[in-house]
Amino acid sequence: MGAWAAFLLAIVFVFAAVSKFRNPTGTEKSIAALGLPFPKVLASLLPTVELLCSVLLAIDPRSGGPCAVALLVAFTTLIAAQILSGNPQDCACFGSWSTKQISSWDLLRNIVLIALGVLATLD
Repeated sequence: MGAWAAFLLAIVFVFAAVSKFRNPTGTEKSIAALGLPFPKVLASLLPTVELLCSVLLAIDPRSGGPCAVALLVAFTTLIAAQILSGNPQDCACFGSWSTKQISSWDLLRNIVLIALGVLATLD
């Protein structure tokens, strides 16, 4: 079960990274709108980290799982803060493919992805 969870999660991270790499300007704007520092740097760094995490998930799910969980917990915290602010911004979680206002559905999606990361770790 853990190998499948790692595989699915790796695909999600690859898709998210490639989508961000295809539209660096949109990624940078989304990061800036979320109020994060150094949006230009993060627009390059974030998809790179997502790709590296997906490679780690494929090579060693027991190491890649915690990496994925850490990233997803950070993303989920950011999403929750946006929702609680009462003024959620658009999020390009999957690049320009998914630019939409942050909602509780994003929280639910991330909780499911975190569970996949935990399953990948426990295999």
